[in-house]
Amino acid sequence: MNDAVISRIADAIAFAEGYFVAGSRPRRNNNPGDLERDLTGKGVAWDGPYVVYTSAADGFDALEHQVRLMFEGSHIYRPSMTIAEVALHYTESEKSIWAQNVAFRLGVTTETRLDAIVVGAVYDRAYFVDSGKNARS
Repeated sequence: MNDAVISRIADAIAFAEGYFVAGSRPRRNNNPGDLERDLTGKGVAWDGPYVVYTSAADGFDALEHQVRLMFEGSHIYRPSMTIAEVALHYTESEKSIWAQNVAFRLGVTTETRLDAIVVGAVYDRAYFVDSGKNARS
């Protein structure tokens, strides 16, 4: 999967998790995905169930690793899942709002499949491709 797509989805998840809000738990913990599993081995502590990372870069590395797993397919995620379906597994509360926030940040709908999200090279904007024919923003 394209690193730019992985990065954009990770950014959208961080947005939905509240990472960009000063003082939020994801911000304090350098954990933009509010991850409860240390997927990269870079975690240094725990804040309740949430991993704490030394730096934002380490936290984003872990989140991008999680997004890559979504595209590789796992017992939880598949690339054919919509953002709304991902929300059912990713977050424990306010699943619909989480999905809407991720979709808003990406500029797509909650029914957009992960494998349909691409990043335009010229504008670095996320958009989805409907049946491989017409790109819509």
